[in-house]
Amino acid sequence: MNEKIRQKTKYLIMVLVSVIVSITCFNFVVLEQENILRRYFIIAPQEKQKEFNSALSNSLVKYFIKENKVSDPKQVEEYIKRYGRTSLFDLYFIFQDKDGITKQISKSGISGVTREVTSGENVYPVSIDNGRIEGYFMVMIKEDGSAEAKEGFIKYKILSYSLKLIFLLLVAALIVIIFYYDYSAKMKLARDVAEIKASNDGLTGLHTHEYFTQALEIETAKVNIYNTPLALLMLDIDYFKEFNDKYGHLAGDKILQEASNMIKLSTRATDTLARYGGEEFAIIIPYVAKPGDMRDANKRTENFLNEIKIVAERIRKNIEDCGTVYSSNVLKVTVSIGVAFYYKKFYNMTATALLGKADSALYEAKKLGRNRVHVTN
Repeated sequence: MNEKIRQKTKYLIMVLVSVIVSITCFNFVVLEQENILRRYFIIAPQEKQKEFNSALSNSLVKYFIKENKVSDPKQVEEYIKRYGRTSLFDLYFIFQDKDGITKQISKSGISGVTREVTSGENVYPVSIDNGRIEGYFMVMIKEDGSAEAKEGFIKYKILSYSLKLIFLLLVAALIVIIFYYDYSAKMKLARDVAEIKASNDGLTGLHTHEYFTQALEIETAKVNIYNTPLALLMLDIDYFKEFNDKYGHLAGDKILQEASNMIKLSTRATDTLARYGGEEFAIIIPYVAKPGDMRDANKRTENFLNEIKIVAERIRKNIEDCGTVYSSNVLKVTVSIGVAFYYKKFYNMTATALLGKADSALYEAKKLGRNRVHVTN
């Protein structure tokens, strides 16, 4: 009991210290922002206007480069449509398209250049699309921005005090929540257990069809981002219906459990294993970098493809050799496996398309006699 009191007291002190530090920092940040705004817009707007314009232009250029470094012109168009016009500034981006035609991107979209760059504009050379497209970013500061800025400062001050009040209310709520810490911890544990059960198949312990679908969407998106290969294996227990009819559904369940165990033993912790439906399984195998991997991306992909073929054959062989004891009988089954890959060659393939390729490969494995691995490239 004393240990529990000590733990709660320690936790309470840590939270209170964190709250005090947070309030201090929060107030400092708010006050500092108010001082900056007052210095620029209230005390000496005429003297500070030029300095502010320069600082604003530089900030906009840096933010534009940060947000659009890997973007193509269409994405830059969406960016400028959303953020390219305020009461203080207008933004333009001028570039040459693939046909060599000079175009500009403004609030109204992509169009031909209809105006000359004047000395009064802040013009900055920038590049987008990972440096493949070079152009000029123009910041047009409006002359009458100070009045709107002053009005904005008043609104900001109201907002800052509102945020302080909300923050203090949150702190008060946090202090109350501390007294229910044990209860909250138990609820979190119960929720985590429920989520694990919801994502796992009750019979085999593998992930469910729904979890597999979401995971496949994520892994295919990662291929597009990181340019790393991905493999999808579809497995089906051969003649499972006839096996069920002969030995019963309880024996069928034992076979499914044993096959699942063999799949787990034959794969890595980084792979996603799922019961796709009935006697069908799915395995998502992403590329995982290892020490000593070749720098050449094509060689890495080639090695990965060869490794996956070995893994698929290992799974097939382990299930074939494994016997399941049921009612004094040793029951054996085989599996057909279809393998499909997604890498640079198939750029922008969808998860549905990859699943279709793996399913077709599985169909071919059955068509060719079952108990075999069929790979499609």
